[in-house]
Amino acid sequence: MLFPRKTSLFTLGKAAIYGLTLFATTQISFAAYYDTLPKGVRMLALKQVRTGNIQSAFNRQQQEQPYFFRINLDSSSLEGFNESAKNIFAQLKAISQEAYEEFSFGEYQAKGTADVKVNGAGLAYGLSNRLTLYGTFPWYDARVNLQIARTKQNNHKEVARTLEAQGNSGQAQIISEIANQLPDVTGEVIQSVVVNGFNYQPLGNWQGEGMGDMELGAIYRLTNWDYAGLALSGGLILPTGREDDPDILQDFGFGDGQTDAFVEFGGGYTLPFWTNMSFDSFVRYTYQFEHERVLRVPESSDYPYGSESLVFQEKLGNMWDWRTTANLQLRRWIGFSAGFLYNYIGLASYDSPNEFANQVHARETEIVQETVRLGAHFSTVPLYKSGDFFLPFNCNLTAQRIIGGQNTPTYSRYDVEFRFYF
Repeated sequence: MLFPRKTSLFTLGKAAIYGLTLFATTQISFAAYYDTLPKGVRMLALKQVRTGNIQSAFNRQQQEQPYFFRINLDSSSLEGFNESAKNIFAQLKAISQEAYEEFSFGEYQAKGTADVKVNGAGLAYGLSNRLTLYGTFPWYDARVNLQIARTKQNNHKEVARTLEAQGNSGQAQIISEIANQLPDVTGEVIQSVVVNGFNYQPLGNWQGEGMGDMELGAIYRLTNWDYAGLALSGGLILPTGREDDPDILQDFGFGDGQTDAFVEFGGGYTLPFWTNMSFDSFVRYTYQFEHERVLRVPESSDYPYGSESLVFQEKLGNMWDWRTTANLQLRRWIGFSAGFLYNYIGLASYDSPNEFANQVHARETEIVQETVRLGAHFSTVPLYKSGDFFLPFNCNLTAQRIIGGQNTPTYSRYDVEFRFYF
């Protein structure tokens, strides 16, 4: 098959979904990390998340590589395609090792980019001064652009002429006959193999939109200190988002198909001698429940594609999130922040009658993301309390960049959020 693993080339995969979560990790907090809504107060949050053009990823060696590859369709890359190809190239190798090494159907290069936009809404209600309930509802609009171009033609005639020039005219004739047994690998042939041979949908650009996974949770403020505080939160992430379609090579899902449960603990501290400066940090643990999922049965570990499907019990790895942030309040209505985020997702496991397929699907599912974030924050709440402004709301502008990781795309992300209190 022409393409490397689906999980590492043309899709953002689950790593991007976690990275693009609308209000995860109690982003529904209201001033300091540990703040909750006053009793009876409601909040409506509207948010848009945009990514820059997603063109590269960190691989399992934690090295950045582009969503681009160039592949030479030579003997060694094609002989494992199926049993017929294996026999033909074994025959070629037996005739001439030199011809086997030089023989090529040509060279292809492919480049994939993705662009993701997420709009969402969040609702929160202060059940008491210390307990706030909330829910978030994301909507995804995603595009994947896939360009495939042939950069070199086959060299069958050149190999035959080389052998003939060396006095091996008989071998040259046999090489020519072998070449004639195999069709030229054109773009149409590739599409035919993908669609007719493996029953995938055609390769090319992809666009999708739809609901993401909903989050329902509660935040409880544990303390009432003057310059610091602690909070505990927990809840569920419901599988309302679109799953990755196993019949489309270049798509990705807006959710991961199963229910998650999370618990989060964190706190904040304001400098008593300089109340314009504060710090906060939290840690979140997410347990991902097992669920059934239909996936393709890979034909080999090198080419993890197949024409047949099977029902697997999928158990995605559990997640740890950690964030630390420094906040500077310049005026009552404006502040800035800088933070670092770390996300870890453990190895997934798969259970089915096909043990080989279980192992192939579990490969490269351990994910690490290391992200830096800068933000500007505007609030009329202090002005509203003093009677200087008629409407209490917040506006948060943030930009972040994945700077390191493993098995995860690297991209910039830009968030705009408005919160209205009533």
